[in-house]
Amino acid sequence: MKTRRITMEKEYHDYPIMTNEENDLAVDVNILQAIEKQFDYAREDKSKVYFMRYDVRFPAGEYEHTDNKMFSSFQAAFIQNLQRKGLKPQYVAVREQSKEKHQHYHVCLWLDGNRTQRDYGHIQTAERLWDQQLGLEPGQGLIDGCIRSRTGERVKNGVLLREDDPHYEDKLDHCFYRASYLAKINTKGTPSGQRELFASRIPKEK
Repeated sequence: MKTRRITMEKEYHDYPIMTNEENDLAVDVNILQAIEKQFDYAREDKSKVYFMRYDVRFPAGEYEHTDNKMFSSFQAAFIQNLQRKGLKPQYVAVREQSKEKHQHYHVCLWLDGNRTQRDYGHIQTAERLWDQQLGLEPGQGLIDGCIRSRTGERVKNGVLLREDDPHYEDKLDHCFYRASYLAKINTKGTPSGQRELFASRIPKEK
């Protein structure tokens, strides 16, 4: 059983996070720490930061790929694609298990906001690369662009963060709150020997 550092506090280092003590919804502090590191480096490395989310799923009933090889290969290809476009990509991803016993992945992505300010094209690229990775025909809809709330209402995915924006701190808090969704522990249950957390490397001097 994985040992976790968890919290049910409403904030982490002054950032709001998704917890609910009444419903026993806690989050993993190690994942929050990984997210904070990426936010900190993105703000240092990019004068404008474009933050967005996406989820990666297997086809319904697909249980063959129980390890992370397919996702890791896809994610590497997607990040390389973004790098070639000069977008300075950073990411944090987590593996979760659904009730049907197959895994899915939640991902946060930080890009250079001077070079991109729309999420749609990146989601389309991710869908194409994931379909290719699985050997499927295009258009399977297995990449969720995170544009729907839990109640089905349409929400904005990508957010541009720039320090001269009068609403910068509010937007940053909003993005961290959304990112903290990755840290919820109630649907993790990753099998022993499988990696749960993935993140971009940050230069040691940073």
